[in-house]
Amino acid sequence: MSRELTDKQKGFANDKISGKTGVESALNNYDTDDYNTAGVIAHENLKKPKIQEYIEGLGKGAITRIEQLSRTAKNEQVKLSANKDIADRAGLKAVEKTDLKVSGGLDLISILKEADNEK
Repeated sequence: MSRELTDKQKGFANDKISGKTGVESALNNYDTDDYNTAGVIAHENLKKPKIQEYIEGLGKGAITRIEQLSRTAKNEQVKLSANKDIADRAGLKAVEKTDLKVSGGLDLISILKEADNEK
C-alpha cells in the first residue's frame, strides 16, 4: 500500500469522523451493498495505522476549531455550544437518564401511614 490513503479510504475516514458507523462508512465508499462485507471492510480499515492517523488528525483539527470557537465566537450561543462539546469530549457530559432498580418490596401504604402518624 502506498503512503497515501486511497479516495475510498479517505471517504471512509471522513464519514466515520462525521458520526457514521464503520458499516455505513464502508457502504458509502466501497463497491458493496452487502452489510457483512461492509462490516469486514470497516473492521480492516479501522485497524490500518494510516487510516487511524488520518482519523486522529481530523479529530484534532475539529477539537482545535471547537476550542477556538469557545474563546472567540461573537455569539454567546455558539460559545456555549462549543464549551458543551469540549466538556462532552472530556467525559464531563451531564447524565441524561438514570435507571433506578429497587430490589425487594416497597410497601408505600405502610410508609404513608407511618409518616401520617408522625404528624
